[in-house]
Amino acid sequence: MRQRLASIGLFLILTACTSAQVAPTTTEPPPRPPVVGPGAGYDHKLERSRFNVGAGARREVEGPYARVVGEKGAFMVDTITGATLAVPTRAFPAIPKGAAVPDPPRPLTENPEEHTAIVRAYLVGAGIPAAQVSGTHVTTTMTGGGPIKDGVQPARSRLLSYSTHLERSVAGIPVEGSFAFAALDSARQVITEGVYWPGIPSDVIQKGRELRQRLESENERTAFLARVHAVRPDVRETQGEVKIVHTSAGHHGNFEAKAVYTVVVRSPNGGKAQIVRFDETGAIVVMADERPTGTDSVKRQ
Repeated sequence: MRQRLASIGLFLILTACTSAQVAPTTTEPPPRPPVVGPGAGYDHKLERSRFNVGAGARREVEGPYARVVGEKGAFMVDTITGATLAVPTRAFPAIPKGAAVPDPPRPLTENPEEHTAIVRAYLVGAGIPAAQVSGTHVTTTMTGGGPIKDGVQPARSRLLSYSTHLERSVAGIPVEGSFAFAALDSARQVITEGVYWPGIPSDVIQKGRELRQRLESENERTAFLARVHAVRPDVRETQGEVKIVHTSAGHHGNFEAKAVYTVVVRSPNGGKAQIVRFDETGAIVVMADERPTGTDSVKRQ
């Protein structure tokens, strides 16, 4: 079972934004028409979720975010992108001073494969297209104790939960930017989850198929890579892959999805790796949410 970082960092920032003063977007992009066929998307809903917000549930709207908040947690929807995030806020009533702190929810299992099978069935049952789930990976949340100076002490560490993440492909082409993950407790209820699974237009899928087919020809591939290397000589020794990439869960401009040739360029000095994308002509692709805006993000006062 592979473990890797999930591409949800930007979306998690949205949660922090809901507690700040968020100015409404002055011009919102037009609603995206639903996509049918192999690129169909999925918008998660609280009604389809196993997440329990708890007693006293109330609905709140703040800028582009709508959420249902209860005693145990919050289920948030980005009304522009359709992305969702469910997070626990207080799993137990207020604890009197000096009282023992109750244990957190128990994990569903200590077997990651078992957790993955149950989460996959849950998310597909909720509406994720099964044919688009091309793989999974797992991350873990642990707790432990002891002096900081001693570092991580496996003997004192305890599993809090697994999170299973679904990986997406359309027509056999990996999709970069989509995510669907969940962590389940021993009652098979959601501890936390997030979904962003937008529809991929048919013309983008077709371009991906055509680019992949072109690169299967040795002559075509050589010519294409020559154009790529002319633009970015540092990718010469790196193997790339045809993917579909789309704008992120937090992007509130027009939705973009493109078929690209993606290369991960390692820093020669051991620094952060860079993802570089090229279109079918070998030109560098920069997505709308990666372009400088010239304005700062909203800051908490």
